[in-house]
Amino acid sequence: MITGIVMAAGLSRRMGVNKLLLCIDNIPLIKRTLKTIEKSKLQQLIVVYSDPNVLEVIKEYEKEGFGRNISKKSIKLVYNQHPERGQSESVKLGMYESDSNAQGYMFFVADQPFLDYKVINQIVDTFTENPGQIVVPTYNADRGMPIIFPGKYRLDLLGVSGDKGGRSIIDENQKQTIFLPIKDPKVGEDMDTMEDYEKVCQIDLQRRS
Repeated sequence: MITGIVMAAGLSRRMGVNKLLLCIDNIPLIKRTLKTIEKSKLQQLIVVYSDPNVLEVIKEYEKEGFGRNISKKSIKLVYNQHPERGQSESVKLGMYESDSNAQGYMFFVADQPFLDYKVINQIVDTFTENPGQIVVPTYNADRGMPIIFPGKYRLDLLGVSGDKGGRSIIDENQKQTIFLPIKDPKVGEDMDTMEDYEKVCQIDLQRRS
């Protein structure tokens, strides 16, 4: 089993507002992300949040049927009361709540508006074929998300600090890492500023027209 961990507790400092609540095609970004993940092969999901408004959106989505493809018993919502400690805090909270016997842990950021469930499955399939390897997607040769770490790195993940998440683990274990090229670089783009958000809305409108 692979456990998905969504790191949705960021402070959105560069955006000025919580970007996960911004709407694309009338859907809040956090909901858009969860809808995509739910279509994938993952069967267990942990969402780490800090903003009560993000939790409210998730709860509303639950009323609509969130968990139809992933059993609701396998969805955990975890509160991060120290988001100022950086991404590592969400990594550790997600790991504490995950199954210690999981084959792998797949980490998601929640601000990739064009994330595709087919790409998630491609990463999952690559890991399934290479269960001892870290799998990192690359977009135009740049490392991106989501990333899968094998279960053997559990203690390493529980020991991360700052805002680098698991990057130091990848740097120290490159011979044990598969860098998986993804054809569509848009899938890997995240959203950090209002200018990014405006571009995303324009691209989304073009894709739907």
